[in-house]
Amino acid sequence: MDGYFRLMMFWRRYRIILITYSVFALLIFYAAWLEGPKTVYQRYGNKSEWIPGIVFGIFKVSVIYYILIYQIALPFVRLNNWKTLLFKLVCFFTALTLLEYIMEFRMGDPTIARRMNTSLQEFIIWEIAIACFMILFTIAIAVYIELTQKKARESELEKQKLSAELAAIRYQINPHFLFNSLSLIFTKSVKENMEVANAVALLSEVMRYALEPEEDGQGKATLSKEIEHMNNVIAMNQMRYNNALRIESLIDVDNYLARIPRLMLITLVENAFKHGDLNDSDNPLDIKLSLKQGGFKFYIGNRIKPGFKELSSGIGLDNIRHRLALLYGSNQSFDIRQDDRFFIAEIKIDL
Repeated sequence: MDGYFRLMMFWRRYRIILITYSVFALLIFYAAWLEGPKTVYQRYGNKSEWIPGIVFGIFKVSVIYYILIYQIALPFVRLNNWKTLLFKLVCFFTALTLLEYIMEFRMGDPTIARRMNTSLQEFIIWEIAIACFMILFTIAIAVYIELTQKKARESELEKQKLSAELAAIRYQINPHFLFNSLSLIFTKSVKENMEVANAVALLSEVMRYALEPEEDGQGKATLSKEIEHMNNVIAMNQMRYNNALRIESLIDVDNYLARIPRLMLITLVENAFKHGDLNDSDNPLDIKLSLKQGGFKFYIGNRIKPGFKELSSGIGLDNIRHRLALLYGSNQSFDIRQDDRFFIAEIKIDL
């Protein structure tokens, strides 16, 4: 699924460049045609070379622009890393110039350079001038793309925030009633059955966190609160099944104040409780969470329940993928691996 998603993303981006440059190349050919046959033969060779030459030229230049815009310029605009930009540009244009030199001066068939009597010195000057233009042009395009995408992300986040606020308004009376009821039950049960009282207290804390308003406008929360909420839900489920669930968790964090998408972790954990077989000691629910030097990783794997499968819409997983893309763009990945026996999900974010 992730491979298909990346392929479709590549094709959408490349298609725009391909169509744009195709129109431009055909207009250039038409302009040469208006100047007369001599200009056409000089630029494109004889009639048998026109179509292959134009097709190859469109393919070559569109690929070059795709690499420059999406692999070099756009990462620079987002990260503002001059050293990496210069290194990539030098390597790319050195390889490109060498390829152009081989094609125009060393290959057996006549080339544009030979037809136009271009010297090696003129060729190098021409290549440098083209490279400077392409660098400035692609950086300008990358800036435009980033500003457009940033505006779209902010608009989408604003819509999600408004939707969450409307939902909170609809249910603001019910939580008060619920928490007051839970408080009453806790008070009544604490003298009679401490286990029940603890379960009520945990449930109250879980629901309070799930229903409390967001701390910021991007739907993020501190990692410490997300971990505490996840542990509370795990404890609730252990009480539900008399501590018979097989769960192994490993947490290694150097900054608990880092912020991640709110309720993201618990969506995956609850998915495991719903669809996983957590009674097998040989295949426990495996949870690994780490945050080292800004690199966040969350791994969860479980064996799938045999036999009847509960229906699942997949909305929760799609929501995670959508939120991560909006908040972090290309600085994140969400991979899912699943077969008939096991389900594995892994999130990586450069915070």
